Amino acid sequence: MNSEMALRTDRLRALREQHGWSQRELARLSGLGETQISKYEAGQSDPLATNVKLIAEQLGVSVDYLLGVSDDPRGQFGQGELSSEERELLEVFRRDRWPGVMRLMADRLSK
Repeated sequence: MNSEMALRTDRLRALREQHGWSQRELARLSGLGETQISKYEAGQSDPLATNVKLIAEQLGVSVDYLLGVSDDPRGQFGQGELSSEERELLEVFRRDRWPGVMRLMADRLSK
């Protein structure tokens, strides 16, 4: 069985740019090589499932979104399963980890 997957290169590039990251930075954060990220974005290479997962985690989206299976960046955490506050907390954690959650908490407690 082939464990490679076709990646939505347009989504990968757009998400990376939205974060303000270079290919090198995304590679570093994901634990991958800069050449790998470059080839993925150019459509010259399809990543292994484990690499798609690593990239999706850093970009704060679901694997399904990067593969074009879903148009909802949250994938299984789509509408109805989480409240808007829960989604915000999860998105902050995925983007900024615990320091971001602490800032969010401090902001909410000061109101």
